[in-house]
Amino acid sequence: MRININSETGLLKTVILGTAVDRSKKIHLNNPKYAEIVKKGAMPTEAEMVKEMEDFKAILEANGVEVLRPTIIPEEDQLFCRDIGFAVGNIFFEAKMKKENRKIEFEAIRHLFKSADNFVSPPQEVLIEGGDIIVWKDYIFVGLGDRTNQAGVDFLKKILGDKKEVIPFDLTVTNDGQTNMLHLDCAFQPVGLKHGIIYKDGFMAPPTAIYDIFGENNLIEVTQAEMYDMFPNIFSISPEKVVIEKNFKRLSEALKKINIEPIEVGYSSVSKLGGLLRCSTCPIERVDI
Repeated sequence: MRININSETGLLKTVILGTAVDRSKKIHLNNPKYAEIVKKGAMPTEAEMVKEMEDFKAILEANGVEVLRPTIIPEEDQLFCRDIGFAVGNIFFEAKMKKENRKIEFEAIRHLFKSADNFVSPPQEVLIEGGDIIVWKDYIFVGLGDRTNQAGVDFLKKILGDKKEVIPFDLTVTNDGQTNMLHLDCAFQPVGLKHGIIYKDGFMAPPTAIYDIFGENNLIEVTQAEMYDMFPNIFSISPEKVVIEKNFKRLSEALKKINIEPIEVGYSSVSKLGGLLRCSTCPIERVDI
């Protein structure tokens, strides 16, 4: 398997897509948003989430993407494979998960990397999750919050320091599902060749580096309500095509204005667990932009 990830938007060749199969009735309250959904009694069914993920898979395959899946671990959440590992350049990193129940998830994809030449596992002191890692050409943006620590940033700098500039951002972390930034990709994500989607209040301080690199006029700002619905957590198939949740109408129009085609899919049931399209995917190979 060829590993090559140097952007979030280059033409996608191979991706791992998570699974909602065999979650049983076990509930893992892994983040404030999901905890609030459970308290309201608004939990999605397994069947609803399986259908949404299969519809997403069909879109990826219709666009020529090779889609790999994890092996099934009974009664575990395996939807959000973004968090459990991530590629930068030709290196694949095993994540170091904070939540104890999520640590087993990597075992469902480990076999995919048994012959990889560049496979790295973090040391004991590191916390690092793929949702906090955004790859953009010569830069690696890292979210510092509840799920990734400074040791994680230092680890990436040690491995990638001569290849990429690692830029950390302190995220807004709360116990409120309406305002908590679980990962960096809840607050920011690049789209196309030069644009990005950003929720400014997701950062403890203004993310100056993002504005300097992308330019203020190239950033689509979203509101707090749109962030809660996970507008930044779309998924690029190429610089010209982006998969988005079908109810994101304002974002759809904004993308069309910058010549990016939005491909709509229903994903609102999956979103109740605290992640959306980017969270569900772990890209392995993209064409460089």
